Amino acid sequence: MTNPDAIVIGSGPAGLAAAISLRQGGASSVLILDRDDSAGGLPRFCAHPGFGWEYTRRLEGGPRFVARLLAQLETDAVRIATSTTAIAVHPGPEVEIVGPRFGHTRIAAPVVVLATGARERPRSARLVPGRRPEFGVLNTGQLQQMVARRIPTGVKRAVVVGSEHVAFSVLATARKAGISIAAILEDGARIRSYPPAEWLARLLGTRILLKTRIEEILGRERVEGVVVRCPTGALTVPCEMVVFTGEFVPDSVLARDSGLMIDPATAGPIVDQYGRTSVPGVFAAGNLLRAIESSGWSAIEGARIGLAAARHLRSAGRWRPSGATLTNGRGVSYVVPQIWADDEIGSFLPISLRASLDHNRAQIRIVRNDEVEWRGRMQSMRIGRRLPISSDTIDALARRGGEIRIDIA
Repeated sequence: MTNPDAIVIGSGPAGLAAAISLRQGGASSVLILDRDDSAGGLPRFCAHPGFGWEYTRRLEGGPRFVARLLAQLETDAVRIATSTTAIAVHPGPEVEIVGPRFGHTRIAAPVVVLATGARERPRSARLVPGRRPEFGVLNTGQLQQMVARRIPTGVKRAVVVGSEHVAFSVLATARKAGISIAAILEDGARIRSYPPAEWLARLLGTRILLKTRIEEILGRERVEGVVVRCPTGALTVPCEMVVFTGEFVPDSVLARDSGLMIDPATAGPIVDQYGRTSVPGVFAAGNLLRAIESSGWSAIEGARIGLAAARHLRSAGRWRPSGATLTNGRGVSYVVPQIWADDEIGSFLPISLRASLDHNRAQIRIVRNDEVEWRGRMQSMRIGRRLPISSDTIDALARRGGEIRIDIA
């Protein structure tokens, strides 16, 4: 496949769904690139249910969800090149790649979709003090891969740092590997996941320590425990593993190095409602846009952006990622997309925006050119939760142009 109609970079849910939609939209050939040794992204290592719900309306594990997506890709028209790294996207667009199948080369295509996903912040980025044992300090993805690949951990007890949704998925992964969770540590006053996750953890006998931070990791070659600071003082928790969870950031190195405009609020590419970036011919989808939405939400984004990319491919239309600007105001962490174009090439991205503060009886406001144009009321809103605004509501206002700001009051 030397001259594909489209290149998709990343084979997680967003990338696979984009490839499916590209084919459905008329692309005769699609090349999917992934630096890992198999397609599917992180979900293929997560057997517990909860993957793809928004996209499939099925409660299934990650491997099953990935298999469902892969089954929709026609082998004669779609090629998946694993163990292949995209190191740059050049104008054209043209993708520079390196790997055992292609060597070091460039492949041109009329359309490129970036779907490189997100990653968890490592220990070094969290400024955690203490020693640096060679074994026993992981993030969620590393633990899930070890367990899925049946790599022995040699661990009986672990401490989990963080309380986002993914932190509680560690409970299922650890049980499968015979690891008990000594404690879940959260530096805030409440967990960041939903209450049922906390109920399940406590039912399984797992301590949840709130307002608690790691002061030191003990051990030289291997983890021997952690010293934490909690409201009652310092506490030593014996363990052989520390799992850092959450604090996701978009894996946007390729996008940055390729010259795409980046939004400081999301750390991902700036896009319009069809996923078009600042570089002609280059679309972006999934958790590369912001961290983090669910696998099903990411697949929906990939599907819609794939259809938009296919329409652009058919029409060879003018690249128009310009129009009204969308910005985050008081109480809102970010808004995706950041631009609302005035043309029509497909279905809109679902609006993705999150609260940056806890609110009771909050009011969402959409402000256009400093005039309040729309109000919506909620009973409460917690930090990090998705705000309920429809794309159609934004579309009705943004088509009039100007600056659109979303606030919580």
